[in-house]
Order: sequence, then structure tokens, then C-alpha cells
Amino acid sequence: MRILECLIDVGPLSRVEIARLTRMAPATVNRLTSSLMAQGLVSEAGSNGATGGRPSMLVRFCPEARTILALDIWEGAIEVALLDLDGCEIERDRVPILGTDPQEKLDLLVAVVAEWDTREGKRIAAIGVSVPGPVDDDGVVLMAPALDWYNQPVGASLRGATNAPVVVENDVNLIALAEYLNLDDPGHKTLVAMAVYEGVGAGIVEDGRLWRGNHGAAGQFGRMLRDVSGLKHQRHGFGHLEAELGEHGLLQRAINARVVSPEVESADAVFSAAEEGDEEAVAMVESVADDYAFHLVNVCAMIAPDIVVFGGLFERWSDLLIPMIEERLRGNVVHEPELATASLGDEGKLVGAGMYGLRRSGGLAAVLSE
Repeated sequence: MRILECLIDVGPLSRVEIARLTRMAPATVNRLTSSLMAQGLVSEAGSNGATGGRPSMLVRFCPEARTILALDIWEGAIEVALLDLDGCEIERDRVPILGTDPQEKLDLLVAVVAEWDTREGKRIAAIGVSVPGPVDDDGVVLMAPALDWYNQPVGASLRGATNAPVVVENDVNLIALAEYLNLDDPGHKTLVAMAVYEGVGAGIVEDGRLWRGNHGAAGQFGRMLRDVSGLKHQRHGFGHLEAELGEHGLLQRAINARVVSPEVESADAVFSAAEEGDEEAVAMVESVADDYAFHLVNVCAMIAPDIVVFGGLFERWSDLLIPMIEERLRGNVVHEPELATASLGDEGKLVGAGMYGLRRSGGLAAVLSE
């Protein structure tokens, strides 16, 4: 592991340089490097003649030696990506979901995993699955209204279809982790990702560690209450906030207020109209900024993130919304967080699923012990 970590951090090195950086004996480095090469995790990478002496053979880490299968299931499709050990995409596919039956959706997910698992030449180190709802430690999806899944044993079903380790996690948690790992500034300590789809979720990462809370249910931003009337809102289905402030809720609100016509199918139309200067649309977007800033102030009071990353609908309209929310946070939080657009977009769900799947499955240490 020390040799692999050295090669990952620094890049191609000679055995002499590895011995110096790891403070291991040259004979030990030679023996372990040969073992890593036999496993395909390390390969030769040319020679280094820059010192002017006898050229030294360089070795490099081979992230392509194993693969990670990452999947993101939502109401319309199953997105599939095959990643290398660095999280870089090798292959991509999309499988449409045609029916609405919740068991059929799970059966399709199992079939997709089984099909990829049996492909020749794909040594899968881990499988990570992104779902739109909270997930407990055993991979049971507690509630995913968009899929009509409630206490659905997704992890157990998938483990019956593959010998590879399987990890199932909430989609916005995975966006948060992927965004944290992709930060340009390593000085950030606490990141909150907020994503607005049909539902609304948040993911929290502290010092590189995903904050999952009790039974994996932390970060359920959409289940926050807008006001005391939410105390009468039932737990089943979408939460009180997301029922009115998710994409579908916002669209219906705009239709009811006659900001857009009933034929409009996406909340994007509201923000597009506001961007073009439509006064009623601008007023509605301002009220949406009020709602989200109000709840974000409360999140900041409890968690104090130094960066908040927006995904989904808010990612697409961040140029319009972020300045509005920044203005409303000013003076209402102890430390104003940086507000940013999700740099990976929806790809963060797949990247996060893959890297978290590998991490929860033991990481490179588990690959070494095969």
C-alpha cells in the first residue's frame, strides 16, 4: 500500500526513488514491486535518464488493472459507468426504465448488474449504486418516492447477482463526496451538496468523510418543514419542503400562479422566463430564493459548512440563483460559506458511487488481498 500510495501521489518513479520516499529497504521495494507487477497493479513506464547517470527504469500505478461498476437509478433510466481505480470512465451505457412497477425496477437493476458482472475481461473490484433516497447500512432503501421504493432490500438483491462487493448509497450523498474529492482548494473542511430534482436532497462531507447520520438518513433537506403546517404532513412519499419546492412542485406552483401555461413540462421554463426579464417569473424566482435561503441559513447554523455546492435544477440556473441566495445569507450566518455550482454535474452520482463503493469495500487494500 505504501508503494501504491507513493506512485498515486507522485507519479512514475524508479525503485530507488520509491525506497527513498517510503524509507523502505531497496530489496524490499524490489520484491514488493515485482509482486505488484504480477498482479497488474504496477507496470514499467520507461526510463529516467535526467540525472545524467545510468538510466533508471520507472514504474507506474495501473488504475486500469481493475474496474469499478457504478450505477445511478432514477425514475427514467439506469445510468451505468465502468470506471478504473482512479474513477475515470472507461465505458458508459444507459438502460431505460419503461414500467412503473417498483419490483420490476429492482429486477431490471439486478439484471443490469448481473450482465455487466459476467462480461469477459472486466475484473470488478467493487460495485457502487446511487439511489434517490436514504439507505441504511445494509443497503435497504428506506424510501425513494421517485421509484416507489419503501424499505426495499436493494443491497441484498444485488449481492445475490454478483460476487463483487456491493455498496448502495443516496445519490446526493454521492454527489457531495465526488465534489469534495474534486475540489481545487484542499483547504475546505466541510462541504454540503444540495441537489434539486423531483425530490430535494443534501449530502454532507466533513474532512473527507460522508456524514450519514442515523440509519443513513442524514441530509434529507427535502423532508424539512416549510412551516408548522408541515407537522401534519405524512412521512410516506415526498417530504413537506420538496413537495412544494422540488422540480414538480415548483412547476405546479408556477402553473397555479399563471407564470407559465399548463402545457409547460419543466420548471426550467420559469427560470428561463426570469432570465429574459419576465416580471412575474422574476418575482417567483425571488420567492424560491427566499425559501431556499431561509432553510440554508438553518443548515449553516447547525453544520457551518465552508462550501455549499448546488446540483440538479439549481446547477442549471446557478448564475441566476446563487447571487440571490448569497445576498440573503449575508448577515444571517456566522460564517458565510462559498456557494458554487456542482463541477461534475449529474456525473457526480456515478463517480461518487464508484469511489464510495471502492472505499466501503476496503479500497486498494482489498484489491491487494485478492
